[in-house]
Amino acid sequence: MSTDFVPRVLLTKSFIDSHDRAIKTIALALRDAGFEVILIDYEMPSDVAHVAVDEDVDVIGVSFMSGGQVSVTEAIVGSLAQANRGDIPVVVGGTIRPFDVEGLNSAGVRAIFRGGESFERVIETFRALALSTRAERNAAA
Repeated sequence: MSTDFVPRVLLTKSFIDSHDRAIKTIALALRDAGFEVILIDYEMPSDVAHVAVDEDVDVIGVSFMSGGQVSVTEAIVGSLAQANRGDIPVVVGGTIRPFDVEGLNSAGVRAIFRGGESFERVIETFRALALSTRAERNAAA
């Protein structure tokens, strides 16, 4: 892997979720750590997959503050699979209820960040997932 590798991440939240301070803070932390960050609000879960494919991202981070974590995440992962891009890892964060963790893991989420995670852990997780994704893509090419 080249030393000039710049991970590309998509961070997103629902357009109806007015709480965006946390995801904007994570976006800034990732940007300051050398990531290229695309930040969107989605209307439908399939919108996330479309943008991720169009932007050729290495990781998707989805923020939740108002519920629906499992069903939305399942829809995003399903849309990625339909687009033949099931290789893009999805991580979730925000207000994640303990009883949703098992469903999120079953949906294929690669990491879950609940309140209070350190920036270092978030950045390292995104970086490791991005490196893995890019290495797998390069090996398949």
